[in-house]
Amino acid sequence: MTLSDQEDQIDRISDLPCNVIDGILSHLDIKDLVGTSILSKQWRYKWTKAPRLWFSEDFFEEYEDLEDLEDPVTYRIITDVLMQHQGPIDKFGLFISNDYKFEITIEHLDKWIPILSERNIKHLELVNHETHPDQMLYIVDLPCKELTYSKFLGFDLSIPPDFSGFERLLELHLLFVRFEPGAFESLISGCPLLKNLHFVLCKEFEYFDFAPPTLEVLLIEFNPKMKSICLKKANNLIDLALKATESCTFGLIKSLPKNIQRLSISSRRGIYKYANIIHPTLLKSSFSSMKYLKLGNVNFNDRGELLYIVSALQCAPGLVELIIQSYIDLSTVQVLDHSEELECSSDCLNNLRMVNIHVRAYRISQHAMSLIRFILANSTSLRTLTFIVCPGSKSLDAHRISQDLLRMERASQRAHVEFLLTDELENVGI
Repeated sequence: MTLSDQEDQIDRISDLPCNVIDGILSHLDIKDLVGTSILSKQWRYKWTKAPRLWFSEDFFEEYEDLEDLEDPVTYRIITDVLMQHQGPIDKFGLFISNDYKFEITIEHLDKWIPILSERNIKHLELVNHETHPDQMLYIVDLPCKELTYSKFLGFDLSIPPDFSGFERLLELHLLFVRFEPGAFESLISGCPLLKNLHFVLCKEFEYFDFAPPTLEVLLIEFNPKMKSICLKKANNLIDLALKATESCTFGLIKSLPKNIQRLSISSRRGIYKYANIIHPTLLKSSFSSMKYLKLGNVNFNDRGELLYIVSALQCAPGLVELIIQSYIDLSTVQVLDHSEELECSSDCLNNLRMVNIHVRAYRISQHAMSLIRFILANSTSLRTLTFIVCPGSKSLDAHRISQDLLRMERASQRAHVEFLLTDELENVGI
């Protein structure tokens, strides 16, 4: 045997450092993870100590044609994997796609969750896009004391009276979840360290008035059935994102904490007035610590919206970054009464450094130009203002817009104004 032949026989992959092997295993979905058992004798059982078990949508779709509703093959595979696994399981995820036959039942969870709890599960995701009306996920069956992150999508949640809570949970995502009466409050009360909460389109939920004092980050996506959001008790909340699906109740936000630093508001579709979400009377008491403000789907056809934005800016003297997005076609030309020029109280925009305004328009809104003029004239620390336009027609006079921007008075000599035309605006996101 030649030296080159001997080198070919070396099992290089088994000689990798343990941390490299763990890194490889932690990035594989379940099929590829178990498949590493055929690489060599040394690799045969390495997958049984992988800290991450991920059953993706691809896994369920691969076995869809083989499923037996009485004895699902995917259930047997998941159970076998958990039973054979020998080490701690840091992360576990199930992702069931739409139109899939497999149904997570209480019996399945009763089999899996105790195993995960014994392995000190820290990160748990149960995502069920194919929701069945009889699926009830009982939190009593989730005795995961080490859990720090959890995500539930497409389940009904029930909390028993003797619920002991998730003592170490820091981040919780609830999407398309339906609660039994009082279940949400009981769940949150059992998470004394919770800092990050995502609450997305949870069914039949009309009043959001319970937020733990430890909460720092909150995302709420609400539908028209939501009647009120009260965040008075969230004293440590600094990052709030609100997303509307359609219209909303007037004065939806009943109260806000005083130390919010980041606020994002957007919508999936439709037009809404910002005053309907956050009443103007709340601006002065809640915006004093604001550093980042993002407003999506602004209607520049409505001068009332323009005045609301100006009022919000005046109530946020510490604001550093402002993003405004308007994807409503502006096909009309507003005529401004220059006797009603936008005014700013002294020092109201002294900390503003970065502004991005994105619009889609057949004609540039004079209200949008008026807002830009207002910002440039009053922002003494402004570094960059970017105005991005997706023209709705070839008749848009880009040269005139550029000249108007150049002629606007600037309070900051370092302010750089960028005017960009693009075919597509980025999607609104939080």
